[in-house]
Amino acid sequence: MFEKPENQRPEIYLSGGEPIEFTYKGQRYRIHGLLTSWHESGGWWNRASDGLFRPDDGGRILWRVEAAPVGVMKTFEIERIEAIPEGASAPGLWQVRPTSRPA
Repeated sequence: MFEKPENQRPEIYLSGGEPIEFTYKGQRYRIHGLLTSWHESGGWWNRASDGLFRPDDGGRILWRVEAAPVGVMKTFEIERIEAIPEGASAPGLWQVRPTSRPA
């Protein structure tokens, strides 16, 4: 159902912390509808005893959206992994995956 992630990092355009546009395989898409979004906790066992948040526990936020370039509608899943990669200046690594068949 999902394609392999490409080596090129997607560009995500946000408004109020929510994705509104993104690039996928060099094409810019506008999000027309949010189908659902959810949070997935990462290593909950890391904080089970002390309740402290750790940005490296692998938690992530996902959005399933309908998005389209001019004239074509597809469904995508946008994921933000909340871990802070070593050497990165900001948290969050973005991935985009199509969830519908190609047009």
